[in-house]
Amino acid sequence: MLRNLSFHVVGVSHHTAGIELRERFSFTQAEVAAWLQGQAAASSTAILLSTCNRCEIYWTGDLDLEAWFRDFSLSRGASVAEALLRLDGEAAVRHLFEVTAGLDSQILGEAEILGQVRRAYDAARAAGTTNRVIDAVMSAALVAGRRVRRESMLGRHPQSVSSAAVDVALSFSGSLSTARALVLGAGEVAEGVLRALHGRTAGTALVSRRPGPAAALASAWDAVSAAWEELDALLAAADLVFVATSGPQPVIGAERLTEAAGARGRELAVFDLSVPRNVEASVRGVPGVSLFDLDDLQRLRCPGEGFSSPAIQQAQSILEQEIGRLDTALCARAAAPRLAELHRMGARLALEEAEVALAQLGDLDEREKQVVREMAERLVRRVLYPVSRTVKASGKAPDVSTKEAAEVVAGQ
Repeated sequence: MLRNLSFHVVGVSHHTAGIELRERFSFTQAEVAAWLQGQAAASSTAILLSTCNRCEIYWTGDLDLEAWFRDFSLSRGASVAEALLRLDGEAAVRHLFEVTAGLDSQILGEAEILGQVRRAYDAARAAGTTNRVIDAVMSAALVAGRRVRRESMLGRHPQSVSSAAVDVALSFSGSLSTARALVLGAGEVAEGVLRALHGRTAGTALVSRRPGPAAALASAWDAVSAAWEELDALLAAADLVFVATSGPQPVIGAERLTEAAGARGRELAVFDLSVPRNVEASVRGVPGVSLFDLDDLQRLRCPGEGFSSPAIQQAQSILEQEIGRLDTALCARAAAPRLAELHRMGARLALEEAEVALAQLGDLDEREKQVVREMAERLVRRVLYPVSRTVKASGKAPDVSTKEAAEVVAGQ
C-alpha cells in the first residue's frame, strides 16, 4: 500500500546542501502561514517543514510542488539542481519517520525535531491543507517519534544543537568552570544553551532585543539578563559566545569582534546557531576568534554516513513497527468500502438462501425459522471472515458478482 501511496517530499537538507544554501530557504512563522494560505487557496494539500537544517515540503496528489520549489529557489538567488531531494510513496514516508525520530538530523537524535514536525503539522491543519492521507502519515510519524524518545537509548540520551555547541565549547576551552559565557537570543535554542550551561560556568549573561522573555529565561537558568546596548562590553568579557537569534541579517560582524578581541587578549569561541547565520562569515579571519556554525557542529559532533550503533538500530526497529502499523491501517481503510459492500451482499445471500430452505421445510414455528436464518448468517460470516482478513491486509477487495458469491456460499 505504501509503495503506491500518493505521498511526496521535496526539499534540501544538511545532507545535500551547506549552510550557505540552506539559509536561503529559512522561513519565518509568518512566511510559513502565508505559504499555507496560498496552498489552501489553490486547494492543495501540503505541509512546510522549515528548521535550521532542512526545508522540506510534504504533499499528496498530482500537484508538482517540486517545480514550485525549483522556481522558489531561483527567486531567492539560488539553484537547487544538485541539492534537491525528491522522494515518493514508501520512500517519502520512511524519510518522514526518520526525520521525526531524529535519525536524519544534523545532530543525531536531536530532541527538538519532534516538536518542529508537530508544529508544522498543526499549522497545516489550521490552514486547511491536510487530508486523510496526510493526517494518517503524520500522526503515525509522530507516534513513532514519541516511541523513539520514550523507549530507545537514543531517546534516553537526547542531543540538540544547543547541547552539541556546549560540548564543542568544552572541548575548545578544556573546562567550563572558569569560562564566562554570553548567549544572544531568547528562543528555544537559546534556552537549550542556557540549560546545557547551567551550573557549569563562572557566569552566563543573556542578551536579547526582547527584554521581557529574556529576563524570564535568564531567571529560570540562573543567568544575568543584560541590555542589548551592553553587547560590546559583554563580548570583551566573554570566553564563549552563543548566537541564537533569528534576524534576517548578522548581528555580530568582524569589526565588532576585532574590537572585542583586542580588548581581551585571550581566545574567544563564537557559536553561530542561527539560520540564516547571524554572525558574519568574515569573523573567521579575526585573530583570536574561532567561529563555529551548524556545519562545523555536524563535522565535529556527528558520525559519518553509514554509521550504526545499538541505539540507532533500536530506533530503526521501532520505526519499522510503526511503518508496518501504518501500512495495515491504510490497507484496511482503502478496502473498507468494498468490504462493506461484500458483507452487505453476504447478508442478502444468507437471507435468500434461508428463505429457499424454509420453503422446502414446510411448517415451522417462528423460533425454528429464526434458527435457520441465524444458521445461514453464521455460515456466510464464517465464509467471509478469511476473505475479510485478506482484503484488509492487501487493501483490495475481490470484484465478484452476486451470482458468483452465491455459488461460493452455496459451495457450488
